[in-house]
Amino acid sequence: MRKKIINTLLIFTGTAALMVVILIAVIKIYDMILRETQKSHQLQQMEMAKAAALGISTHLDHLVEDMHLLTFLPEMQSLQRKVIQTNVDFIFKHYDEEAISAIFVTDSDINLIYLKGEPLPAWALPLMKRGKEQINIPTSLHRCWYSPVHPLFEEEPESGMLFLMVIPLKRKNSTAQTNGYVGYLLNFNMLIRYFIEPLKLSKNDFAWILDGSGRLIFHPRHTEMLMRTPTDSTADCMECHSSFEVQKRMIAGEASMDEYTIGEEPPKIMAYVPIDLQNEKWILAISTLLPEVTENLRSKFRLFFILGVLILAAIFSLGYALYYINSKRIRAEEAKRQSEQLQQLQQQLNHTSKLASIGELVDTVAHEINTPAGIISAQADALLLQETLQDKNLDEINIIKQQTRRISKYTRTLLGYSKRVPFDPRPINVVELIEECIYLLGHRFRAQKVTVIKNYTRNLPRVLLDRGQMEQVFINLLNNALDAINDYGKITISAGTAYRKVALDEPGTIAGIVVEIADNGRGIQEADIKQIFEPFFSTKLPSEGTGLGLYISRSIIQRHHGTIEVSSVVNQGTAFSIFLPLNLKGMDES
Repeated sequence: MRKKIINTLLIFTGTAALMVVILIAVIKIYDMILRETQKSHQLQQMEMAKAAALGISTHLDHLVEDMHLLTFLPEMQSLQRKVIQTNVDFIFKHYDEEAISAIFVTDSDINLIYLKGEPLPAWALPLMKRGKEQINIPTSLHRCWYSPVHPLFEEEPESGMLFLMVIPLKRKNSTAQTNGYVGYLLNFNMLIRYFIEPLKLSKNDFAWILDGSGRLIFHPRHTEMLMRTPTDSTADCMECHSSFEVQKRMIAGEASMDEYTIGEEPPKIMAYVPIDLQNEKWILAISTLLPEVTENLRSKFRLFFILGVLILAAIFSLGYALYYINSKRIRAEEAKRQSEQLQQLQQQLNHTSKLASIGELVDTVAHEINTPAGIISAQADALLLQETLQDKNLDEINIIKQQTRRISKYTRTLLGYSKRVPFDPRPINVVELIEECIYLLGHRFRAQKVTVIKNYTRNLPRVLLDRGQMEQVFINLLNNALDAINDYGKITISAGTAYRKVALDEPGTIAGIVVEIADNGRGIQEADIKQIFEPFFSTKLPSEGTGLGLYISRSIIQRHHGTIEVSSVVNQGTAFSIFLPLNLKGMDES
């Protein structure tokens, strides 16, 4: 009952956690879509701003070309009123009088000689005189001086915005001396009507313009702010603007996108493009209210979110119903599986106990075999000492002697392998230990007609090993290799020095011996590779293995501060690589 309650709590906790994760994911997706929608709209704003800026620049460049046409005419050098009138009239009649309010010519002291069109504002000629040095700077033929944009009447910003374009008349054969000046008085508001108003802006988009000093020279909604700059902001400005950092970035930077807030209005997004006019600079911006851009998306997302919640609720309800209906069947299957697993573990435990009993029996049998073998060997020695022994019997007695020694050696090795002794590492020649294990399994190699290929590096250093335990490791791996191959198979045994990083928390590498035992057998499935070192896991039949060999082998190698690795290809073979460090400082000797 308690377990059922815990499982139910876990299910509800997991469900709640999943819903929280889904909610967080939905919020992140929503935020990402909002950002993408905002960025997409700003890119559209940027393209429209670039198109309008290009139109304004191209239009002004054409006007500059026409002004230069006037300055190139030899008749203009005389500054005769009649000649000027003829040429200016020819130029003036080709333009909309609303766009070019006036064309004028002055002498070198900026005294008005001729004017065609509207009267010049009071600020025009004084502004030219203050900018005379800039106008006279010797540059390319296409240079034109632009005045700042000003209202027709300084005290009335809404009276109409105008600006000057001026080119010096250079004296013939001279680039330094100025004979006079030709200028246009341009209607800035007409540029807005020609290039800004035709833009297909949405109902929430609006364009506005700053000049290079930060003055607001055009805004469709806040005409009261015209001609103001961040540097001369007053207290009433700061009631809406917490700062003018955005405007400062616009003045200093290139074309870009930004976001800003004014007063209690919703946040706005915009894209802006600079228009470089020789000595002047305008910054054209297109803005919109961010909530207006995302309103349609938010409406759709709310519907999607409600629908998603309903679907999730239906799914979780159905899942809980299925869980409730199938809980008894699942518990029955789990009980059956646990019973089968318990039976399997009991069989493996019985088999392990049987192997332990066999080990004890091996000791007894080995002693019993060794005793008669010793007697036979002693009798053979006695016969060899007899002087009457004939030469024809000498070879037979020597064979008996040799075979009894072989029996004694085998039983001693078997007894040494089966002894249960404490962990006792001593300097061991690894190659000799491997050869002894091959000798113990010689009958299996001969029975399966297996070819053993040995690749030993000469003069390998001795390694601190527990002889009995490492014998167990090598015999386990050799037995596994023999089980994996068919008759006439091949086993390759290599031994050499190497440097490895044994533990992740230990800096550097250490020297050691690498022993590799490889076969060309059936290999190990990829799904089984990760489990072969787990206790009681075996790919053999229950009657052929306990599933403890590799688990014990890895434990022994780890006790020696070494590592064991495996690589395998199905139907091609398996290779086990053992690394045994030479320096075993701090080894557990318990």
